[in-house]
Amino acid sequence: MADQAQPSTSSSYTSESSEEDDAQQSDEGQDRSGGDEDVINVDLEFFDPSEIDYHGLKMLLRSLLDAEDFPGCTDLVEAIIRQRSVGTVVKTAETDDPIGVATVLNLSRHSTLSGLQNLKAFLMNHCPTKELQASLNEAWAMDGAGVVINERLLNCPPQLASPLHHGLFDEEIPWAVEDEPTEELRHSFDFKYYLFISRVYQDMFQEDGKQAAAQQGASKPRKRQKVQTTEKRGSGVVYTRPEDQFYHQHSSWSFLFPTNNRPTRKDELQPLRIVMWLKSAAARAARLELYKAIGNMAIGQEPEPLLQGAASKVQ
Repeated sequence: MADQAQPSTSSSYTSESSEEDDAQQSDEGQDRSGGDEDVINVDLEFFDPSEIDYHGLKMLLRSLLDAEDFPGCTDLVEAIIRQRSVGTVVKTAETDDPIGVATVLNLSRHSTLSGLQNLKAFLMNHCPTKELQASLNEAWAMDGAGVVINERLLNCPPQLASPLHHGLFDEEIPWAVEDEPTEELRHSFDFKYYLFISRVYQDMFQEDGKQAAAQQGASKPRKRQKVQTTEKRGSGVVYTRPEDQFYHQHSSWSFLFPTNNRPTRKDELQPLRIVMWLKSAAARAARLELYKAIGNMAIGQEPEPLLQGAASKVQ
């Protein structure tokens, strides 16, 4: 596929924020009585991955995988760059570092990559149950399974989600299935299943004995809870990207695990990673719901009014 340079509409964009900054922003925002935030309006563009994106992609993957030096990260970045027909990076200009990436790597085709082997071991180690370990192991070996690399800076506009995923799943992958030069390549993009890995948050506190405390005229202190790794989907999860809510709702199975890159204070949201397994048809249904909720600039689709309020809750 030819190089793509697709400008988005002008978007409000601020400098990069870490998970620590992001967790603090909601509390700080509530404390502000006034004052304007510093906002820079920029045009974000979509490009095919290339060699100049190497260091930016490596930074994004390290952030997603919660590791300063994830074993095999170089292999994964190089595979993303080599796969130019399927995959998109988001940048403010062609020569700038990417601030987002969306691509899919076929697990069978890239089975010898040390990065994917280490990724599997990393995820297996964080599976909360033996049943989920068995499901993940089985999924990894399935024909037509791909791992979705979907990462953006936390303060990227949520409106990027629809055109990014429309371009990847509804344009690039179908093109590759039809027009790649060899049968082997065409088959490698005929995905039947997707493994998503993303970042979410969870409120680690709950009010205990709320009713009794109200009767007594005093509230009980909130108690710290364990991460609900096999929690009912959508319950207590704060999504940083709008698409993850819909993929989570349509997943066959999923699990959460906490990050290890920093300690959290008692009043902060707990940063987690979420792993989701979806059939291709379920992923498509999730995307259609995403497009309805926040619109899709790629095809001029406006959000449906009744769903805009729900979509705003995950931004």
